[in-house]
Parts: sequence; C-alpha cells; structure tokens
Amino acid sequence: MPEPGIHPPPKPTTPRKAPWDHVEELVQRLDRLIALYEGVAPPGAPPGEVPPEWPGLAAVISRLDEILNIIRWQAAEAVQIYRESIRSAGAFPSEMANWKRGKRLLLKVKSTLDQDASIQVIGNTKNTVVDSVDINAALNCAAKSSISVGMAWDDWHPFIGCTITTLTAPTDGELKVEAVVQE
Repeated sequence: MPEPGIHPPPKPTTPRKAPWDHVEELVQRLDRLIALYEGVAPPGAPPGEVPPEWPGLAAVISRLDEILNIIRWQAAEAVQIYRESIRSAGAFPSEMANWKRGKRLLLKVKSTLDQDASIQVIGNTKNTVVDSVDINAALNCAAKSSISVGMAWDDWHPFIGCTITTLTAPTDGELKVEAVVQE
C-alpha cells in the first residue's frame, strides 16, 4: 500500500517532440539516403545509376524522388485572379485561387485606380465565391499603390479569393490581383 501524501507522476521515458523536430530528423535521414543513392553507381557509371543486381533499388529511388518533390517548397507561377477597370462604387469578387496543395499563399494587389479600395480576403471549400467566408480584417489599398497579403497556416481554405470594395466610384485606372501559391 502506498504511503499517504502527494505523489507526482513518473517522468516520461521518451521525450515528446514538437512537429518541427521531426522535420529536421527526416531531412537528415533523406540526406543520408541521397548520399547512399549517389554512391551506388558501379565504377565508370554516372552517379545514381542503379546496378542491375539491385532491381528493387530503382523503386526505392523513384519513391525517394516523389518524397523530395513533396518536401521542397516551390512557388508556382503567379495566377491573375482579378483585373478590371472599376468605374462604380460597390463590391467586386475575384476568382478563387486553388490552395489545396499549398503551404503558403500570397495575394498581390496593384491599383492604378484614383480612389482607395478595400480588400477583403475570402476562403471557401469550393471553387466559388458563393458562401465564402471572410478571413481576417479587410485591408485598405490606397489609390495608385500596391499591397500584399500573406496567408497564415491557420487561414487555410482549399480556395482563396478576395472581395474588392470601393466606396467612391473611381474615374481612372484598374485594379489587378495576383495569387502565388508555394507548394
């Protein structure tokens, strides 16, 4: 029978790791695999060529290439989701950018309008502005200026767009919004 009193829980035998700690370990292991892969070539062959006596290695190398492509963060080309010469006061929705496989997203707004515009970032589970929700607070884009909006991970939606609102009808210029997804 235990003695009366306060007994703290036992110390954990395995320390818990944060998610980013595992990424560093994964990168180190992948670096070792790449070094092994590059050292596999028979004498006189180019680095990385698979010897015929190791037929299963080709499948491993193929899978490793897929994993490395998933891990690399590469930006896709900028996609124009809105470009109009606005001549009235009101709200104007953009197209939606596909952020399904993205890690980060940047919206760049360039205005040559002679009036300020409000930019409200919106998100949706479908590729439509219908039933979309506002993300964060609206940002002001001053007349004849540019702004950019970087989305945080907790702002993630499969599809991201924006609603442009003008309170005063512009008489000159246009507004352009581009989205860049980093995958």
